[in-house]
Amino acid sequence: MLGQAGGVLTRLHAPGPPHVEVPRLRALLHALDEHEHLQYPTGFDAGALSARFEQLVQQLQVAFAHRCQVERDFQDASHHGLIRVPAPATGTGQQLVLVVSNFADMVVCAVGNTGVRSDAQTDELIDPRDAARVRAVLARLGYLLVPEDPLWQAYDGSGPLSARYGDGRTWYERYFAHL
Repeated sequence: MLGQAGGVLTRLHAPGPPHVEVPRLRALLHALDEHEHLQYPTGFDAGALSARFEQLVQQLQVAFAHRCQVERDFQDASHHGLIRVPAPATGTGQQLVLVVSNFADMVVCAVGNTGVRSDAQTDELIDPRDAARVRAVLARLGYLLVPEDPLWQAYDGSGPLSARYGDGRTWYERYFAHL
């Protein structure tokens, strides 16, 4: 399902905003990995994040013309919320899942669920119109679309994750999961 619609690249993980390229993402992951905070960064503004998250939900619901299932306000987590675009709203008939991190406006988008498919598989499965909708909403709101593949690599940061939870952790856990 890779393609172009009206000259616009419609892969979810195509280069260009809001997608973050892997080298920039790796640098960002390490730069955000502070020693003081595990669940949120220094200067974290929960109210502002909640307001932007609500805008994201509303704009996705408009873009897909369906009500999304929303989970938010997680405790002991490095992510703020999760949005499920229902299967009937998508071109492939499979739900889309977006996870919003507490860090740097980062968002992961997956077909079905996170951690199931590679970025290449996601790009093959996602309907190009759905990819374009997600990218447009994220770009309009200033979110960063993060590829999943690098997040499932072993956490090699110097922050609090390894010290508190031991080895075997991933970057996904650091920024998009319960801790």
